[in-house]
Formats: sequence, structure tokens, C-alpha cells
Amino acid sequence: MNSHSLDSIAALSEAVAAIRHVRGLKNPNDLPSGTPEWKAASDAFADDFLRALDGEPTVRAWWVL
Repeated sequence: MNSHSLDSIAALSEAVAAIRHVRGLKNPNDLPSGTPEWKAASDAFADDFLRALDGEPTVRAWWVL
């Protein structure tokens, strides 16, 4: 994996975290590691990240509260 790919993954991760924050959702970094709440936030973040990678839903749908 080249540095361009890593930079793209990092940028997407930051974008997903920012969108989740604006929507009032917790990110894994907001919670103590290893707690049940952290696990739930980690799973939800991973779901959102994979959805963003796939492009579903459209980017516009992410901003609808």
C-alpha cells in the first residue's frame, strides 16, 4: 500500500468521524477503550466507514439529519 492510499484512508476516516460528530453520534475516540459503549461506537463507525467506501448512500444523504 502506498502513502497516497494511506492518506486517502486517513482522510476518509476523519470525514466519517466529523460527520458522525455533527450528527450527534459518538466516535470510538470519544469513549474509554474497551467499554461496551466503545465497542458499540467502534462497530457503528466501521459500518459508516465501509458505507463511505462503497459510496452508499450518496454523499448528500450523509448531511440529512
